[in-house]
Amino acid sequence: MNIKLLQENISRALTHITRVVPSKPQLPVLQNLKLTATTEGLEITATNMETTETIWVGGKVEKEGSVCVSARVLFEFVASLPPDTVHLYMREEQLYVSCAGFEAELPTVSASEFPSPPALLPKETGSVDKEMFTSALSSVLFAAATDEGRPMLTGVKVIEDDGKTTFVATDGYRLSLCKVPLLINKLSGAIIPAKALLEVVKLSGEDKTEKMIQVGVAGEHQAGFVVGETTLLTRLLDGEYPGFERIIPKSFTTRALIEKEGLLRAVRSAAIFARDNANIIKLTLDKQRIIVSANAAQTGKNSIELSAKIDGDGGEIAFNSRFLLDFLTNFPEDEFLFEMTGSLNSGVFKPAKSDNYLHIIMPVRVTS
Repeated sequence: MNIKLLQENISRALTHITRVVPSKPQLPVLQNLKLTATTEGLEITATNMETTETIWVGGKVEKEGSVCVSARVLFEFVASLPPDTVHLYMREEQLYVSCAGFEAELPTVSASEFPSPPALLPKETGSVDKEMFTSALSSVLFAAATDEGRPMLTGVKVIEDDGKTTFVATDGYRLSLCKVPLLINKLSGAIIPAKALLEVVKLSGEDKTEKMIQVGVAGEHQAGFVVGETTLLTRLLDGEYPGFERIIPKSFTTRALIEKEGLLRAVRSAAIFARDNANIIKLTLDKQRIIVSANAAQTGKNSIELSAKIDGDGGEIAFNSRFLLDFLTNFPEDEFLFEMTGSLNSGVFKPAKSDNYLHIIMPVRVTS
């Protein structure tokens, strides 16, 4: 291997791809990046056995080759280099990295020890609008579980129907559902790990030029995404997703039209006092106003009054403040509809002018 690249290009690629490198790998080789110099440039690959990411970086190749090297050491050393040409070359089983007077010698591992990812075949993929795709994912990903105790809930369910795709995520205490006019080729019914989809969203935000994302299947039981010069493959979750449809309320006794920023400020304020009381805050809906309150013996109590357009019976309901903050910070519109039926049934949050999204939060039972 012998290749020259611009420091800013390889540093940017390493910043992205090291997010996939596991902190506690199943195999020692997974602490490494696989570097492959081809006639067109450098391919950098990382994997944690569940998700594999490959980034292509353009460069001047003098000799092709492939090798594995420590992800942490290479990333940190390249980041310390000045903005000049970086020269990577092999000599006696060592990788030499030099740039403007800086030089390092890194031990290597044979590329044959690195797991080989499946190929993402063009015939198995389709292109989707990047902004619409990532916006839909951002509106549901925060509701997926992070606890591996229930693996299915750490994924996002994909459902295709009548020319639209629905994304669903739940951790058992809340649920987000978003429907968009996209067709995700051959992935209907799949459960895709939320961590991998979050990486796709990050890559999309960092790539300012591409307008489309390639989405499809790779090998057996894997999903693939191509964002610019980056390919991400992830193993699909295998199992039955919970029947979420049955927990979506079909009716309500109170509906309120609420301004998002006002409620967001109120919940942030109340959350200060809720920290010592299991993060519980109470919403009281009455006479075209909402009172947001929290009470903890050690901290004290507070209340904030907001105006809102309320129809129906009104009443009180309590939520975990963290769940409310997650919804409010990820909801893109200026106002939303909130629907409830008493204090013991789920609260439903919807856009005011469309039916393509809903978010459900289970209430907390509190004593008066």
